Amino acid sequence: MTLATFLVCGVLFALGWLGIRTFVEQRLSNDDANAARGQLNQLALAYQHGLPGGDQAAGLSGDAMYVVVGGSGQVVVVSESITRLHPQWTPPAPAPAGSPADWHTTVDVTLRSAEHPLWREFRTYSVQGRVVDDTQGNRLTVYLFVLPWNTASTVRLFDDTMAFFVPLAVLIAGLVAWFALQRTLRSVEAIRQELSGVNGSRLDRRVPVPPSRDEIARLASTTNDTLERLQRSHDQQERFVADASHELRSPLASLRTGLEVALAHPERADWPAVAERSLLDVQRLQRITADLLQLAVEEAAPPVELVNLADVVAEQVAERSLGAGPVVRSVVDGPALVHGELVQLERMLRNLLDNAVRHAASTVTVRLSGGSDVVLEVVDDGLGVPVGDRERVFDRFVRMDDARARDVGGSGLGLTLARDIAVRHGGSLRVEDSDAGARFVARLPGARASPGLP
Repeated sequence: MTLATFLVCGVLFALGWLGIRTFVEQRLSNDDANAARGQLNQLALAYQHGLPGGDQAAGLSGDAMYVVVGGSGQVVVVSESITRLHPQWTPPAPAPAGSPADWHTTVDVTLRSAEHPLWREFRTYSVQGRVVDDTQGNRLTVYLFVLPWNTASTVRLFDDTMAFFVPLAVLIAGLVAWFALQRTLRSVEAIRQELSGVNGSRLDRRVPVPPSRDEIARLASTTNDTLERLQRSHDQQERFVADASHELRSPLASLRTGLEVALAHPERADWPAVAERSLLDVQRLQRITADLLQLAVEEAAPPVELVNLADVVAEQVAERSLGAGPVVRSVVDGPALVHGELVQLERMLRNLLDNAVRHAASTVTVRLSGGSDVVLEVVDDGLGVPVGDRERVFDRFVRMDDARARDVGGSGLGLTLARDIAVRHGGSLRVEDSDAGARFVARLPGARASPGLP
């Protein structure tokens, strides 16, 4: 970047130098030409009126270079400054015969000397000429050299000045770019060094955020946000692994103990009872494994199936009415259409009912109402959920103390899965106030509230 700054500034300043130099030189050359034109007119008037000493009468300086040519090309008068420089020079041709009285011309005349080729006076001059009739009726052509010394000295002074300031400006611009980039990259280097120390066991590290409020500061803030999410995910994963290992250890230990005891005393073992207990442990392991796999699966595509939750409620309640345990009843207020996956919605309601049945004293009630928002309520008449635990019950492998004593079939993931399914379908699931027991309320967008879906 510093090298690029050097090159770009060098090119831009050099172009500016040349552009300004050309402009100044052109303006000064035009001024010299205008001044020479005025002096040429004064010299022509002096010869036209026959004033003695035409050049002195015209007010020309001693350095003026001029020549007066007759009609046949002979030199009538030539300034001493020309003859002193180059006596054998070739004067310009006279005006063409029959030229009007206002005839003007500009020609180039070159003065050269082999003896002094490096003298500044030996060069090509712009020469202005006009015709004049003297008092004797002779047609004369008066030529006056446009002297470039004022323009040359000014341009030379400009070049000397720019030759000093342009490299200095390029150097300053490069140094400013260097220090500015160093200051900026110090923040990037600090971020890099901090990130290099982040690993699986050091996710608590955060990169420094510079106070500049620029792109680097926003990069640092975004990096810290990403590290924060990674740390939360890592901590959640560690807790999940610890809880999963704990939940899987109990049925595995029970299964192994029962089988080892039965095999140690096969003649006294009640093998049907052993098989029945082992089957229960295997079923619990199967439920925990299935729930873990379900939580690990991300949603592949948005649900597009039209589902009537009233049918799902009727089917689930009918299944519960066939077995022993609390009475499960439903209150359905007409059809309740939602867009979703039938299997997932059935699983959500099944998990809610399993949880309610395990904690109810005698009755579980399912209420369903349709509309722009479909509301599904599962209410039991058990001990309920304390206000401080209404969010914690949805965490993985979380069960209340009394539930741990009574619940032998739950995996600790049912409510987590139920909320996950509700959220995937654009809804919510929470515990709300109830006169008695626990009241779980799921709200899902109705089918008519999702335009564009089939």
